[in-house]
Amino acid sequence: MKRMLLVLIFLLVVATEQAVALDASICNAGSDIIYYPNGDLRSCNLGDITILSGVPCNMLSTAEFYEQGMLKSCVTKNFFYYEGLVCNEYGLISFYPSGKLESCVLATRVEVDGKICVEQQPIALFETGKLKSCTNPR
Repeated sequence: MKRMLLVLIFLLVVATEQAVALDASICNAGSDIIYYPNGDLRSCNLGDITILSGVPCNMLSTAEFYEQGMLKSCVTKNFFYYEGLVCNEYGLISFYPSGKLESCVLATRVEVDGKICVEQQPIALFETGKLKSCTNPR
């Protein structure tokens, strides 16, 4: 019974999160709002600081979504922590359709797959989590 309740709560949270992402009321009044052919929200400038797929996205920045409603990219309002990485505030962050981190601007120096990646520079990951690219120290 507890397991069933947890599954229902999880599905409710996921469904609610996607519904918020697809609702054009999150968009800044008067900004360009782009939709997919099926009517789902594709991108717009946010009207306020908005948490999308767990990411605090900054107001007036462009948020892009996958057709399934998951966040594709936005400019963060705060630092975003992801599996040992700290993505910088006010930096562009992007995700794969699976929800895994694709890229962001690092807030701190970090070692990934045996390579040092410097702060204030972009990092890109494969969907597996392996390092695709980053800036090495000089």
